[in-house]
This record gives sequence, C-alpha cells and structure tokens, in this order.
Amino acid sequence: MKKIISIAFVVLLIVGFTSATKAQISVGANAGVAMPTGSFEQNYNMGFGGYASAAYSLNDKMSIGFNMGFYAFKGTDFPAGSKPSTRIIPIFADFKYFFNTDGFRPYVGTGVGVYMVNNTYTTLAVPEQRIGGLLLMTATPQQEHSSNVKKFGVSPTVGFWLGDGLKYGANVTYNITFSDASYIGINIGILYPLGE
Repeated sequence: MKKIISIAFVVLLIVGFTSATKAQISVGANAGVAMPTGSFEQNYNMGFGGYASAAYSLNDKMSIGFNMGFYAFKGTDFPAGSKPSTRIIPIFADFKYFFNTDGFRPYVGTGVGVYMVNNTYTTLAVPEQRIGGLLLMTATPQQEHSSNVKKFGVSPTVGFWLGDGLKYGANVTYNITFSDASYIGINIGILYPLGE
C-alpha cells in the first residue's frame, strides 16, 4: 500500500512540474462529520474526521486527485454492554468536473480506492456466579477484540470551491465500501494551488 501511495504522489508531482500547459497542482485539507448508512448505522453513531488531498488540474473544468483520510466512529451499546469503535482510513484517486472556471466553482466527481477498516470492541468482565456452593458460571475477564480489513469502495461527491488563489469550500461525499462500513461525509476545507 505504501508503494502505491508513493507512486501516485510522485506521478502527480512529475506530471505537474513537467507540463507546459496551464495545469497546476493544488493541495488541500478537509474536516467534517460522517453519518453511517445501511447496517453500519444500526450500531454506530455519527463519526468525525477529515482528509488531505492533492489535485492536478487537467484544464479549467477537470481535475484528478489523490486523497487520504481518517474517520472515527463510536458504537452504541451492544447487548453484552460493550461499546465498539471503528476507524476508517480511505485512500483513493478521484476525478472532478467543475461547472465554472473561476469564483464560485460547483463540481461533481467520483473517487475509487481502498478503505482500511479497523473494528475494536471490548467484552466486559463477568464475575463468578454461584448459588450457595454451586458454581453456575466461571468468571470471565474483560477482553478486547480487534479486526482489520481492506475494502474496495467508490465515493461519488458534490461540492464547491469559492475564491481565487486560496480556496474555501464544502462537499458531501457518499463513501460506498461494499461492506457494512459505508457512510456519508459532510466536509469543509481549503485548497491551495501550488502553481500560483
């Protein structure tokens, strides 16, 4: 995975700095909330997180990019009384189409990549159960359980950038992981063009 990230970043840099066109590289950061969907929302509350991005402008209306983020979710009580937590690291390439070339720039786009999902939950300690001298249940210590999986996913998005030079914006992205960890992200962020 580290090789893929490194290669994608190097390719974006090389293409950006060797191109003779107006195209440029921008870097940005976004933060926001994430609302679980489908079966994921049955056991998890709203999450929080964000992502860093690098984008390469193909022309005034299209860009490709690379994004890497982190979102954390706390679970609701399971029947055993344990509270699960899930951390998701999305890593994906994206494409955006802009409807305007300057000022207020609304866009639509989509991303494709991998979502690294870490699930953790703790089972509570259970004391020994006896009636009189009869042992009904032996004591069970508190235990932590964890699993890590990688899921392929897509991320259709709508949003906007505002301003020339340093840009401010917002987006709504549906992160579809083809598993029980899909969520809708609502983010605000900044984008800084390195070519200006």
